[in-house]
Amino acid sequence: MEGHSSSKSIQLLLVDDDKTTRRLLGFVLERLGYHVTEAQSAKEARAHIHTLGFDHFDLVVSDYWMPGQNGLELLKYISVEDPTLSVMLMTSDGERQILENLIQINGCGFLQKPIKRDTLRARVADAVAQTRRRRHLQATESEANTLGENQRILQHKQLTGEWSNIEFTFTSKSQASGDFVSVIPLKSGEKVLLISDASGHELSSALQSNYFHGLARGMLKYGASLPQVFQHFNDILLHEWNDEDLVGHSLAALALSFDRDKQLLSFINAGAPQPYLSQSDGFAAPIGNAQGFAPLGWFEDPFFQSQIKLQPGYVCAWTDGLSDLAENTEVDPLALADRLLNKRLNSSSLLSNARDDIAVIRVTPPCTPIDFQPMIPLVSLDIPGDQADRIDEIQAYCEKSIRIVAPEIDSSYLADLLLCLREALLNALTHGCRSQRDLAASLRLSRSHDFSKIAIQIRDQGQGHSFDWEAHAATAAEELIPEHRGLIMMHSIPSRIDLSDRGASVFMEFEREANLNWAN
Repeated sequence: MEGHSSSKSIQLLLVDDDKTTRRLLGFVLERLGYHVTEAQSAKEARAHIHTLGFDHFDLVVSDYWMPGQNGLELLKYISVEDPTLSVMLMTSDGERQILENLIQINGCGFLQKPIKRDTLRARVADAVAQTRRRRHLQATESEANTLGENQRILQHKQLTGEWSNIEFTFTSKSQASGDFVSVIPLKSGEKVLLISDASGHELSSALQSNYFHGLARGMLKYGASLPQVFQHFNDILLHEWNDEDLVGHSLAALALSFDRDKQLLSFINAGAPQPYLSQSDGFAAPIGNAQGFAPLGWFEDPFFQSQIKLQPGYVCAWTDGLSDLAENTEVDPLALADRLLNKRLNSSSLLSNARDDIAVIRVTPPCTPIDFQPMIPLVSLDIPGDQADRIDEIQAYCEKSIRIVAPEIDSSYLADLLLCLREALLNALTHGCRSQRDLAASLRLSRSHDFSKIAIQIRDQGQGHSFDWEAHAATAAEELIPEHRGLIMMHSIPSRIDLSDRGASVFMEFEREANLNWAN
Protein backbone atom coordinates (compact mmCIF):
# COMPACT_ATOMS: atom_id res chain seq x y z
CA MET A 1 0.00 0.00 0.00
CA GLU A 2 1.33 3.45 -0.95
CA GLY A 3 1.13 6.58 1.18
CA HIS A 4 2.07 7.19 4.79
CA SER A 5 0.69 5.15 7.64
CA SER A 6 -1.28 8.06 9.15
CA SER A 7 -3.48 8.16 6.02
CA LYS A 8 -5.14 4.88 7.07
CA SER A 9 -7.41 6.81 9.45
CA ILE A 10 -8.25 9.50 6.86
CA GLN A 11 -11.79 9.28 5.54
CA LEU A 12 -12.66 10.49 2.04
CA LEU A 13 -16.10 10.85 0.48
CA LEU A 14 -15.90 10.27 -3.30
CA VAL A 15 -18.89 11.49 -5.35
CA ASP A 16 -19.27 10.72 -9.09
CA ASP A 17 -22.24 9.57 -11.15
CA ASP A 18 -19.92 7.68 -13.54
CA LYS A 19 -19.49 4.25 -11.94
CA THR A 20 -16.32 3.37 -13.86
CA THR A 21 -14.56 6.63 -13.00
CA ARG A 22 -15.71 6.41 -9.39
CA ARG A 23 -14.46 2.83 -8.94
CA LEU A 24 -11.12 3.54 -10.66
CA LEU A 25 -10.46 6.70 -8.66
CA GLY A 26 -11.57 5.00 -5.46
CA PHE A 27 -9.14 2.16 -6.10
CA VAL A 28 -6.25 4.63 -6.58
CA LEU A 29 -7.12 6.53 -3.40
CA GLU A 30 -7.32 3.31 -1.39
CA ARG A 31 -3.92 2.32 -2.79
CA LEU A 32 -2.66 5.66 -1.46
CA GLY A 33 -3.83 4.59 1.98
CA TYR A 34 -7.16 6.41 2.35
CA HIS A 35 -10.49 4.95 3.42
CA VAL A 36 -13.04 5.80 0.74
CA THR A 37 -16.84 6.02 0.97
CA GLU A 38 -18.48 6.20 -2.48
CA ALA A 39 -21.64 8.04 -3.57
CA GLN A 40 -23.16 8.21 -7.08
CA SER A 41 -24.95 11.54 -6.54
CA ALA A 42 -24.93 14.66 -4.39
CA LYS A 43 -28.12 13.40 -2.75
CA GLU A 44 -26.44 10.13 -1.74
CA ALA A 45 -23.37 12.06 -0.54
CA ARG A 46 -25.57 14.20 1.72
CA ALA A 47 -27.19 11.02 3.05
CA HIS A 48 -23.76 9.61 3.98
CA ILE A 49 -22.87 12.90 5.69
CA HIS A 50 -26.18 12.92 7.56
CA THR A 51 -25.62 9.33 8.76
CA LEU A 52 -21.92 9.50 9.62
CA GLY A 53 -21.56 13.21 10.45
CA PHE A 54 -19.43 15.94 8.92
CA ASP A 55 -16.55 15.27 11.29
CA HIS A 56 -16.33 11.67 10.03
CA PHE A 57 -14.87 12.90 6.74
CA ASP A 58 -11.56 14.67 6.12
CA LEU A 59 -12.22 15.50 2.46
CA VAL A 60 -14.99 15.37 -0.13
CA VAL A 61 -13.88 14.71 -3.73
CA SER A 62 -16.77 15.30 -6.12
CA ASP A 63 -17.35 15.49 -9.84
CA TYR A 64 -18.77 18.80 -11.02
CA TRP A 65 -21.26 17.64 -13.68
CA MET A 66 -23.82 15.26 -12.19
CA PRO A 67 -27.58 14.82 -12.73
CA GLY A 68 -29.76 16.49 -10.13
CA GLN A 69 -27.65 18.52 -7.76
CA ASN A 70 -24.21 19.26 -9.19
CA GLY A 71 -20.88 19.39 -7.39
CA LEU A 72 -20.92 23.16 -6.94
CA GLU A 73 -24.26 22.97 -5.11
CA LEU A 74 -22.86 20.20 -2.89
CA LEU A 75 -19.85 22.42 -2.19
CA LYS A 76 -22.11 25.33 -1.15
CA TYR A 77 -24.08 23.06 1.17
CA ILE A 78 -20.91 21.78 2.88
CA SER A 79 -19.41 25.28 3.12
CA VAL A 80 -22.47 26.46 5.05
CA GLU A 81 -22.90 23.42 7.30
CA ASP A 82 -19.21 22.72 8.04
CA PRO A 83 -16.72 25.28 6.69
CA THR A 84 -13.82 23.24 8.10
CA LEU A 85 -14.39 20.33 5.67
CA SER A 86 -12.37 20.67 2.47
CA VAL A 87 -14.03 19.96 -0.87
CA MET A 88 -12.24 19.16 -4.12
CA LEU A 89 -14.15 19.25 -7.42
CA MET A 90 -13.20 17.34 -10.56
CA THR A 91 -13.72 19.29 -13.78
CA SER A 92 -13.13 18.67 -17.45
CA ASP A 93 -10.70 20.55 -19.62
CA GLY A 94 -11.91 23.98 -20.77
CA GLU A 95 -14.21 24.71 -17.80
CA ARG A 96 -12.20 27.80 -16.85
CA GLN A 97 -15.19 29.94 -15.88
CA ILE A 98 -16.33 27.26 -13.44
CA LEU A 99 -12.88 27.15 -11.84
CA GLU A 100 -12.93 30.92 -11.31
CA ASN A 101 -16.26 30.57 -9.50
CA LEU A 102 -14.91 27.74 -7.35
CA ILE A 103 -12.00 29.78 -6.04
CA GLN A 104 -14.47 32.20 -4.43
CA ILE A 105 -15.99 29.53 -2.19
CA ASN A 106 -14.06 28.63 0.96
CA GLY A 107 -10.75 28.11 -0.83
CA CYS A 108 -12.09 25.06 -2.70
CA GLY A 109 -9.56 22.89 -4.50
CA PHE A 110 -9.98 21.30 -7.89
CA LEU A 111 -8.72 18.44 -10.01
CA GLN A 112 -8.70 18.85 -13.76
CA LYS A 113 -9.36 15.71 -15.79
CA PRO A 114 -7.53 13.66 -16.87
CA ILE A 115 -6.12 13.37 -13.34
CA LYS A 116 -2.47 12.45 -12.96
CA ARG A 117 -1.56 10.13 -10.10
CA ASP A 118 1.12 12.41 -8.60
CA THR A 119 -1.19 15.40 -8.81
CA LEU A 120 -3.94 13.43 -7.08
CA ARG A 121 -1.59 12.38 -4.28
CA ALA A 122 -0.34 15.94 -3.65
CA ARG A 123 -3.73 17.71 -3.91
CA VAL A 124 -5.55 15.25 -1.67
CA ALA A 125 -2.81 15.39 0.98
CA ASP A 126 -2.91 19.22 0.97
CA ALA A 127 -6.71 19.33 1.20
CA VAL A 128 -6.79 16.84 4.09
CA ALA A 129 -4.13 18.86 5.91
CA GLN A 130 -6.22 22.00 5.39
CA THR A 131 -9.27 20.30 6.94
CA ARG A 132 -7.27 19.23 9.95
CA ARG A 133 -5.75 22.69 10.40
CA ARG A 134 -9.18 24.29 10.32
CA ARG A 135 -10.60 21.79 12.78
CA HIS A 136 -7.63 22.18 15.09
CA LEU A 137 -8.09 25.96 15.04
CA GLN A 138 -11.82 25.60 15.66
CA ALA A 139 -11.18 23.23 18.57
CA THR A 140 -8.53 25.55 19.99
CA GLU A 141 -10.93 28.50 19.82
CA SER A 142 -13.65 26.43 21.47
CA GLU A 143 -11.26 25.29 24.19
CA ALA A 144 -10.11 28.86 24.68
CA ASN A 145 -13.70 30.06 25.06
CA THR A 146 -14.38 27.25 27.50
CA LEU A 147 -11.14 27.95 29.34
CA GLY A 148 -11.95 31.64 29.53
CA GLU A 149 -15.40 31.00 30.97
CA ASN A 150 -14.09 28.31 33.31
CA GLN A 151 -11.30 30.67 34.33
CA ARG A 152 -13.83 33.29 35.42
CA ILE A 153 -16.03 30.75 37.23
CA LEU A 154 -13.18 28.90 38.92
CA GLN A 155 -11.42 32.06 40.04
CA HIS A 156 -14.61 33.39 41.60
CA LYS A 157 -15.44 30.10 43.32
CA GLN A 158 -11.90 29.54 44.54
CA LEU A 159 -11.49 33.06 45.89
CA THR A 160 -14.85 33.30 47.65
CA GLY A 161 -14.50 29.73 48.91
CA GLU A 162 -11.19 30.48 50.61
CA TRP A 163 -12.02 34.03 51.72
CA SER A 164 -15.65 34.98 52.20
CA ASN A 165 -15.06 38.74 52.46
CA ILE A 166 -13.09 39.12 49.24
CA GLU A 167 -14.46 41.16 46.33
CA PHE A 168 -13.27 40.22 42.86
CA THR A 169 -13.92 41.16 39.25
CA PHE A 170 -12.31 39.86 36.09
CA THR A 171 -12.59 40.98 32.47
CA SER A 172 -10.81 39.39 29.52
CA LYS A 173 -10.25 40.97 26.11
CA SER A 174 -9.79 37.53 24.52
CA GLN A 175 -11.09 34.01 25.08
CA ALA A 176 -8.54 33.19 27.79
CA SER A 177 -6.60 35.61 29.94
CA GLY A 178 -3.08 35.85 31.28
CA ASP A 179 -4.48 37.65 34.35
CA PHE A 180 -5.09 35.25 37.22
CA VAL A 181 -5.88 35.53 40.94
CA SER A 182 -5.92 32.81 43.59
CA VAL A 183 -5.93 32.40 47.36
CA ILE A 184 -3.56 29.83 48.87
CA PRO A 185 -4.15 28.88 52.54
CA LEU A 186 -1.02 27.78 54.42
CA LYS A 187 -0.69 25.29 57.27
CA SER A 188 0.43 28.13 59.54
CA GLY A 189 -2.97 29.76 59.17
CA GLU A 190 -1.69 32.49 56.89
CA LYS A 191 -3.42 33.23 53.61
CA VAL A 192 -1.56 34.15 50.44
CA LEU A 193 -3.27 36.20 47.77
CA LEU A 194 -1.49 35.73 44.44
CA ILE A 195 -2.07 37.95 41.39
CA SER A 196 -0.32 37.47 38.07
CA ASP A 197 -0.38 38.95 34.58
CA ALA A 198 1.44 37.04 31.84
CA SER A 199 2.73 38.88 28.79
CA GLY A 200 0.58 38.62 25.68
CA HIS A 201 -3.07 37.71 25.10
CA GLU A 202 -2.77 34.24 23.61
CA LEU A 203 -3.85 30.93 25.09
CA SER A 204 -0.20 30.38 26.03
CA SER A 205 -0.39 33.45 28.31
CA ALA A 206 -3.28 31.90 30.24
CA LEU A 207 -1.40 28.61 30.53
CA GLN A 208 1.75 30.39 31.72
CA SER A 209 -0.12 32.28 34.45
CA ASN A 210 -2.00 29.16 35.54
CA TYR A 211 1.27 27.22 35.64
CA PHE A 212 2.76 29.83 37.97
CA HIS A 213 -0.19 29.56 40.37
CA GLY A 214 -0.02 25.76 40.36
CA LEU A 215 3.72 25.87 40.97
CA ALA A 216 3.26 28.32 43.85
CA ARG A 217 0.53 26.22 45.44
CA GLY A 218 2.69 23.09 45.29
CA MET A 219 5.89 24.73 46.54
CA LEU A 220 4.14 26.53 49.41
CA LYS A 221 2.39 23.32 50.43
CA TYR A 222 5.77 21.62 50.89
CA GLY A 223 7.34 24.41 52.90
CA ALA A 224 8.91 26.77 50.38
CA SER A 225 8.77 30.51 51.04
CA LEU A 226 7.21 33.07 48.72
CA PRO A 227 10.63 34.50 47.72
CA GLN A 228 11.72 30.97 46.78
CA VAL A 229 8.61 30.55 44.61
CA PHE A 230 9.27 33.83 42.79
CA GLN A 231 12.97 33.07 42.37
CA HIS A 232 12.33 29.55 41.06
CA PHE A 233 9.80 30.67 38.47
CA ASN A 234 12.09 33.52 37.44
CA ASP A 235 14.87 30.96 36.87
CA ILE A 236 12.50 28.84 34.76
CA LEU A 237 11.64 31.82 32.57
CA LEU A 238 15.25 32.99 32.24
CA HIS A 239 16.99 29.69 31.67
CA GLU A 240 14.34 27.38 30.18
CA TRP A 241 11.57 29.33 28.44
CA ASN A 242 13.51 32.35 27.13
CA ASP A 243 16.69 32.42 25.06
CA GLU A 244 19.71 34.61 25.76
CA ASP A 245 18.79 37.39 23.33
CA LEU A 246 15.01 37.61 23.59
CA VAL A 247 12.52 37.85 26.46
CA GLY A 248 9.72 35.74 25.01
CA HIS A 249 7.93 35.03 28.29
CA SER A 250 7.50 37.30 31.29
CA LEU A 251 5.09 37.49 34.21
CA ALA A 252 4.15 40.40 36.43
CA ALA A 253 3.25 39.00 39.84
CA LEU A 254 2.16 40.23 43.26
CA ALA A 255 1.92 38.10 46.39
CA LEU A 256 0.22 39.32 49.57
CA SER A 257 0.58 37.17 52.69
CA PHE A 258 -1.74 37.91 55.62
CA ASP A 259 -0.55 36.82 59.08
CA ARG A 260 -3.54 37.09 61.42
CA ASP A 261 -1.59 36.35 64.60
CA LYS A 262 1.17 38.91 64.01
CA GLN A 263 -1.16 41.35 62.22
CA LEU A 264 1.38 41.66 59.42
CA LEU A 265 1.05 41.97 55.67
CA SER A 266 4.08 40.63 53.81
CA PHE A 267 4.23 41.30 50.10
CA ILE A 268 6.39 40.61 47.08
CA ASN A 269 6.03 42.60 43.88
CA ALA A 270 7.59 41.77 40.52
CA GLY A 271 6.34 44.22 37.90
CA ALA A 272 2.74 44.52 39.14
CA PRO A 273 0.97 47.82 39.98
CA GLN A 274 1.40 48.91 43.59
CA PRO A 275 -1.32 47.61 45.91
CA TYR A 276 -3.15 50.05 48.19
CA LEU A 277 -3.84 49.75 51.90
CA SER A 278 -6.59 51.76 53.59
CA GLN A 279 -7.58 52.04 57.24
CA SER A 280 -11.08 52.19 58.69
CA ASP A 281 -11.54 55.77 57.43
CA GLY A 282 -10.99 54.56 53.85
CA PHE A 283 -8.01 56.81 53.23
CA ALA A 284 -5.64 54.70 51.16
CA ALA A 285 -1.97 54.90 50.28
CA PRO A 286 0.14 52.74 47.96
CA ILE A 287 2.46 50.24 49.59
CA GLY A 288 5.83 49.14 48.30
CA ASN A 289 8.38 50.74 46.03
CA ALA A 290 6.88 53.41 43.78
CA GLN A 291 9.67 52.89 41.22
CA GLY A 292 8.54 49.32 40.66
CA PHE A 293 10.46 46.23 39.64
CA ALA A 294 10.68 44.33 36.37
CA PRO A 295 8.43 41.31 35.77
CA LEU A 296 9.70 37.79 36.32
CA GLY A 297 11.71 36.60 33.35
CA TRP A 298 13.69 39.82 32.81
CA PHE A 299 16.53 39.89 35.34
CA GLU A 300 18.18 37.65 37.93
CA ASP A 301 16.92 39.64 40.97
CA PRO A 302 13.48 40.77 39.91
CA PHE A 303 11.32 41.48 42.93
CA PHE A 304 10.71 43.80 45.87
CA GLN A 305 9.59 42.49 49.25
CA SER A 306 8.57 44.14 52.51
CA GLN A 307 6.17 43.99 55.47
CA ILE A 308 3.62 46.38 56.89
CA LYS A 309 1.45 46.40 60.01
CA LEU A 310 -2.20 45.57 59.34
CA GLN A 311 -5.20 47.53 60.58
CA PRO A 312 -8.94 47.15 59.90
CA GLY A 313 -9.65 48.49 56.42
CA TYR A 314 -9.06 47.28 52.88
CA VAL A 315 -6.27 45.95 50.71
CA CYS A 316 -6.85 46.74 47.04
CA ALA A 317 -4.86 45.33 44.13
CA TRP A 318 -5.25 45.01 40.37
CA THR A 319 -3.46 44.20 37.14
CA ASP A 320 -2.15 46.89 34.82
CA GLY A 321 -5.21 46.75 32.58
CA LEU A 322 -7.10 48.71 35.25
CA SER A 323 -4.29 51.26 35.61
CA ASP A 324 -4.34 51.86 31.85
CA LEU A 325 -8.13 52.23 31.71
CA ALA A 326 -8.11 54.61 34.70
CA GLU A 327 -5.48 56.78 33.01
CA ASN A 328 -7.43 56.88 29.74
CA THR A 329 -10.69 57.62 31.58
CA GLU A 330 -8.94 60.27 33.74
CA VAL A 331 -10.16 58.84 37.03
CA ASP A 332 -8.41 57.41 40.07
CA PRO A 333 -7.74 53.66 39.82
CA LEU A 334 -9.28 53.20 43.28
CA ALA A 335 -12.54 54.76 42.07
CA LEU A 336 -12.49 52.69 38.88
CA ALA A 337 -11.87 49.53 40.92
CA ASP A 338 -14.83 50.43 43.14
CA ARG A 339 -17.06 50.90 40.09
CA LEU A 340 -16.08 47.57 38.52
CA LEU A 341 -16.58 45.74 41.81
CA ASN A 342 -20.10 47.17 42.12
CA LYS A 343 -22.39 44.57 40.55
CA ARG A 344 -25.38 46.91 40.77
CA LEU A 345 -23.93 49.18 38.09
CA ASN A 346 -23.50 48.09 34.47
CA SER A 347 -19.92 48.74 33.38
CA SER A 348 -19.98 47.11 29.93
CA SER A 349 -19.75 50.45 28.09
CA LEU A 350 -16.86 51.51 30.29
CA LEU A 351 -15.04 48.23 29.76
CA SER A 352 -15.44 48.46 25.98
CA ASN A 353 -12.65 51.06 26.10
CA ALA A 354 -10.27 48.71 27.92
CA ARG A 355 -7.25 47.62 25.88
CA ASP A 356 -6.06 44.90 28.24
CA ASP A 357 -7.37 42.21 30.57
CA ILE A 358 -8.39 43.45 34.01
CA ALA A 359 -8.40 41.67 37.36
CA VAL A 360 -9.32 43.55 40.55
CA ILE A 361 -9.51 42.40 44.16
CA ARG A 362 -10.51 44.21 47.34
CA VAL A 363 -10.33 42.38 50.64
CA THR A 364 -10.62 43.22 54.32
CA PRO A 365 -7.62 41.92 56.30
CA PRO A 366 -8.23 39.17 58.88
CA CYS A 367 -7.93 41.73 61.70
CA THR A 368 -11.11 43.51 60.55
CA PRO A 369 -14.11 42.68 62.81
CA ILE A 370 -16.81 40.70 61.00
CA ASP A 371 -19.60 43.23 61.68
CA PHE A 372 -17.45 46.28 60.86
CA GLN A 373 -17.67 48.05 57.49
CA PRO A 374 -14.68 50.30 56.78
CA MET A 375 -15.02 53.29 54.48
CA ILE A 376 -14.19 52.46 50.85
CA PRO A 377 -11.22 54.27 49.24
CA LEU A 378 -11.88 56.38 46.12
CA VAL A 379 -8.94 58.73 45.52
CA SER A 380 -5.31 58.75 46.62
CA LEU A 381 -3.07 61.55 45.34
CA ASP A 382 0.21 63.07 46.47
CA ILE A 383 0.73 66.51 44.93
CA PRO A 384 4.02 68.49 44.93
CA GLY A 385 3.73 71.86 46.64
CA ASP A 386 4.52 73.87 43.51
CA GLN A 387 1.51 72.56 41.57
CA ALA A 388 -1.26 74.84 42.80
CA ASP A 389 -1.73 75.93 39.17
CA ARG A 390 -3.10 72.42 38.49
CA ILE A 391 -6.03 72.92 40.86
CA ASP A 392 -8.68 72.89 38.07
CA GLU A 393 -7.24 69.65 36.69
CA ILE A 394 -7.14 68.03 40.13
CA GLN A 395 -10.70 69.15 40.92
CA ALA A 396 -11.96 67.70 37.60
CA TYR A 397 -10.10 64.44 38.34
CA CYS A 398 -11.82 64.14 41.72
CA GLU A 399 -15.21 65.00 40.24
CA LYS A 400 -14.89 62.32 37.55
CA SER A 401 -13.72 59.80 40.14
CA ILE A 402 -16.78 60.46 42.31
CA ARG A 403 -19.19 60.42 39.39
CA ILE A 404 -17.88 57.12 38.07
CA VAL A 405 -18.93 55.38 41.32
CA ALA A 406 -22.04 57.53 41.89
CA PRO A 407 -23.29 58.45 38.40
CA GLU A 408 -26.51 60.12 39.59
CA ILE A 409 -25.04 62.06 42.50
CA ASP A 410 -26.77 65.34 43.36
CA SER A 411 -24.97 68.19 41.59
CA SER A 412 -25.34 70.74 44.41
CA TYR A 413 -24.02 68.26 46.98
CA LEU A 414 -21.04 67.51 44.74
CA ALA A 415 -20.41 71.21 44.06
CA ASP A 416 -20.23 71.96 47.80
CA LEU A 417 -17.86 69.05 48.35
CA LEU A 418 -15.58 70.10 45.49
CA LEU A 419 -15.54 73.71 46.66
CA CYS A 420 -14.30 72.68 50.10
CA LEU A 421 -11.80 70.24 48.61
CA ARG A 422 -10.43 72.97 46.35
CA GLU A 423 -10.04 75.53 49.13
CA ALA A 424 -8.39 73.07 51.51
CA LEU A 425 -5.97 71.80 48.87
CA LEU A 426 -5.00 75.30 47.72
CA ASN A 427 -4.34 76.22 51.35
CA ALA A 428 -2.20 73.10 51.82
CA LEU A 429 -0.13 73.74 48.68
CA THR A 430 0.38 77.49 48.97
CA HIS A 431 0.62 77.89 52.75
CA GLY A 432 1.42 74.47 54.20
CA CYS A 433 3.93 73.50 51.48
CA ARG A 434 4.85 77.15 50.76
CA SER A 435 4.68 76.27 47.03
CA GLN A 436 7.91 74.29 47.37
CA ARG A 437 8.43 71.32 45.08
CA ASP A 438 10.22 69.25 47.72
CA LEU A 439 7.12 69.37 49.96
CA ALA A 440 3.85 67.64 49.10
CA ALA A 441 0.19 67.58 50.05
CA SER A 442 -1.77 64.33 50.19
CA LEU A 443 -5.39 64.14 49.06
CA ARG A 444 -7.58 61.18 50.04
CA LEU A 445 -11.28 60.51 49.38
CA SER A 446 -13.48 57.67 50.63
CA ARG A 447 -17.15 56.74 50.84
CA SER A 448 -19.43 54.77 53.12
CA HIS A 449 -20.98 51.51 51.90
CA ASP A 450 -24.42 53.06 51.48
CA PHE A 451 -23.09 56.28 49.93
CA SER A 452 -24.48 58.31 52.82
CA LYS A 453 -21.03 59.83 53.47
CA ILE A 454 -18.06 60.98 51.43
CA ALA A 455 -14.96 61.89 53.42
CA ILE A 456 -11.94 64.00 52.45
CA GLN A 457 -8.54 64.18 54.08
CA ILE A 458 -5.90 66.71 53.02
CA ARG A 459 -2.52 66.80 54.75
CA ASP A 460 0.56 68.86 54.07
CA GLN A 461 4.16 68.70 55.27
CA GLY A 462 4.21 72.23 56.62
CA GLN A 463 4.44 73.39 60.24
CA GLY A 464 0.78 74.39 60.40
CA HIS A 465 -0.59 77.42 62.20
CA SER A 466 -3.23 78.09 64.82
CA PHE A 467 -6.54 79.27 63.40
CA ASP A 468 -9.45 80.55 65.45
CA TRP A 469 -12.62 80.21 63.37
CA GLU A 470 -14.69 82.64 65.42
CA ALA A 471 -11.96 85.27 65.66
CA HIS A 472 -11.45 85.38 61.91
CA ALA A 473 -15.06 84.87 60.76
CA ALA A 474 -16.08 88.51 61.15
CA THR A 475 -12.87 89.79 59.57
CA ALA A 476 -13.26 87.41 56.65
CA ALA A 477 -16.82 88.59 56.06
CA GLU A 478 -16.06 92.32 56.38
CA GLU A 479 -12.68 92.55 54.65
CA LEU A 480 -13.14 89.65 52.19
CA ILE A 481 -9.72 88.18 52.95
CA PRO A 482 -9.57 85.45 50.26
CA GLU A 483 -7.73 82.74 52.17
CA HIS A 484 -9.75 83.29 55.33
CA ARG A 485 -13.01 83.39 53.39
CA GLY A 486 -12.23 79.98 51.87
CA LEU A 487 -11.49 78.51 55.27
CA ILE A 488 -14.72 79.95 56.68
CA MET A 489 -16.69 78.24 53.87
CA MET A 490 -14.91 75.00 54.69
CA HIS A 491 -16.03 75.40 58.28
CA SER A 492 -19.72 75.92 57.46
CA ILE A 493 -20.45 73.55 54.55
CA PRO A 494 -19.30 70.04 55.62
CA SER A 495 -21.35 67.93 58.03
CA ARG A 496 -18.16 67.54 60.05
CA ILE A 497 -14.71 69.10 59.91
CA ASP A 498 -11.66 68.40 62.07
CA LEU A 499 -8.29 70.12 61.97
CA SER A 500 -5.21 68.59 63.55
CA ASP A 501 -1.45 69.19 63.58
CA ARG A 502 -2.10 72.95 63.79
CA GLY A 503 -4.16 72.85 60.62
CA ALA A 504 -1.70 70.78 58.59
CA SER A 505 -4.28 67.98 58.48
CA VAL A 506 -7.89 68.66 57.46
CA PHE A 507 -10.69 66.09 57.65
CA MET A 508 -14.11 66.84 56.14
CA GLU A 509 -17.20 64.65 55.98
CA PHE A 510 -20.22 65.29 53.78
CA GLU A 511 -23.45 63.48 54.59
CA ARG A 512 -26.30 62.80 52.20
CA GLU A 513 -29.25 60.44 51.86
CA ALA A 514 -28.14 56.84 51.45
CA ASN A 515 -28.49 55.30 47.98
CA LEU A 516 -28.57 51.52 48.06
CA ASN A 517 -28.86 51.38 44.26
CA TRP A 518 -25.18 52.34 44.10
CA ALA A 519 -24.09 50.22 47.03
CA ASN A 520 -21.98 47.12 46.42
